[in-house]
Amino acid sequence: MGYLRDKVLELERELGKRFIGNREAIHALVLNQLHQRSASLIRAHRGLGKSTLMILLLKGICGDDMVVISGASEVKRGEVVGRLHIPSLERDGVEKVLWAAFTKAKGKGLDEVNRLNPYTSANVHHLMQFGEVWAYGQKTVVGDYGLLANENPGDPTTFIHPPPFYDRFDICVYLNSLTWREKFQLQELLDKYEGQLVESMPQVLSFEELQEARKEVSSVRLSPEILGQINLIVRDFQVCIRNREESEVKPPALCEGCHFIRDICSSIKEPPSERSTAVLTHLAKASTWLDGSVSFETLLNACLWVLPHRLSLVRVRNLLQDLGSLLDRERAKMEDRDSRKQWAILNELYKGYAPALYKLGKEAAAEDIVFAEELMGLEGRWVREGKLSSEETLSAQMGWSLPGVWKGERAKGR
Repeated sequence: MGYLRDKVLELERELGKRFIGNREAIHALVLNQLHQRSASLIRAHRGLGKSTLMILLLKGICGDDMVVISGASEVKRGEVVGRLHIPSLERDGVEKVLWAAFTKAKGKGLDEVNRLNPYTSANVHHLMQFGEVWAYGQKTVVGDYGLLANENPGDPTTFIHPPPFYDRFDICVYLNSLTWREKFQLQELLDKYEGQLVESMPQVLSFEELQEARKEVSSVRLSPEILGQINLIVRDFQVCIRNREESEVKPPALCEGCHFIRDICSSIKEPPSERSTAVLTHLAKASTWLDGSVSFETLLNACLWVLPHRLSLVRVRNLLQDLGSLLDRERAKMEDRDSRKQWAILNELYKGYAPALYKLGKEAAAEDIVFAEELMGLEGRWVREGKLSSEETLSAQMGWSLPGVWKGERAKGR
């Protein structure tokens, strides 16, 4: 483990030697390489180095075994997926596919992904989703790789790609412009490498070594506390007592008159997918392996890479600042949960109905939508078992939908 860890840390150091500033973004990109078929997205305005950083990282982990597709050019199917071998078709009548170098390369780059035409992005989407590509009725398995993409969403030539496409990227990092001091550092760097920043980047580790590191990271065992925090953070950004996912009406209209109007949920228009949970888990394992530890603060910080491209907010002024404010509220919410000992109460209620604990649970649920969701699930079971009448439930008193109980049963008090 030590040898591979040192190699990955060396990769991050080599990137830092050639790319000024944005240290947190570099660390996030390196961490995200530590699981199979990783996909990372870099967002920035023009001229901030997103293409440079993408190629530096690809060279560092794949050397020359990399192919970059540019959205600024007219990308054809053959460049991304494959083309027919015409001599075989003419001579033998056999449709033989010559698979594109992009599908076979371990390092895959997408420059200005916002400019990719919808047909090309659909092929890339399928590759990321299933690890395979199709052409002329034939399929090839892509295998393991590292994929990096960059985009400037404010570019006037941008195509509007569907949310599921962006959801396939594990993380999305934003680059900042250089400070006054950092501009001098960049000038010194360009002089040092004589304008050959990218060309000077060595392949720090082989792809086989990266795959070994990925195996070690996947075997890391996270504590139940960290796993619980990951699930709870994501659920806090998903949950809606009024079934937002099924409703045609979205916040803020959906939230009018809701008991939890001041909670995090009221700021979320479209919630993140379950891939958020999987990616946070990957990053937590990678942080444990590379940095030696993972904490709740680590998870909150990682949310700034995992959530921006997976959710939409009701009101947006500055996406990262607005998301940061919600994460500050999440931190306070977690502290309040700990002070109330909510999970200890819930664990006891999972074992069986206890009137005194149930009373405490109802008090906590009035302030916590995720806790309320879990308690209502237990209420449904207790009503069916005859341990509790439907009129006594939290859901009845608050006018919420009671999961697991048929409305006819509830109306009759069964």
